[in-house]
Amino acid sequence: MSYNFSMQITKATPEDINAILALQSQIYRVDQIAENAASRLQDQLKDQSCDVLVARQDDKAVATATIYYIEVALRARPYALLEGLVVDKSHRAHGIGTALFEKCIEIARGKNCYKMIFTSGKDRPDAHKFYEKLGFKKWGLEFRMDL
Repeated sequence: MSYNFSMQITKATPEDINAILALQSQIYRVDQIAENAASRLQDQLKDQSCDVLVARQDDKAVATATIYYIEVALRARPYALLEGLVVDKSHRAHGIGTALFEKCIEIARGKNCYKMIFTSGKDRPDAHKFYEKLGFKKWGLEFRMDL
């Protein structure tokens, strides 16, 4: 992996909203971005139960991820649900995804999370190899009902 040291990973700001939505459209299987997506994302930027991150290279947003913190009373600790991690198609295979994952793990540990989970479509075996290389293990099954 060749990390680009001009890259910065920070919490997203309102100025990043359009870039984040454009990035997310590369992985979410939707026909169009929801009409109120920008205002929903604006709300997430203020929400203490999640962190929206953006990786910038040369002042351009090239990757994003959102970490949700879900409290588990029995453990008296949260777990981290990683959602929407995406690197722009034209910037993949340069270490950006690895750096963003590592930053997400660092932040989750700092919030005293006991685990991090995320889902991935079963039709993405190359991505799964990448996740396993980072130390993630296949665990359980995802059951889903679209509503």
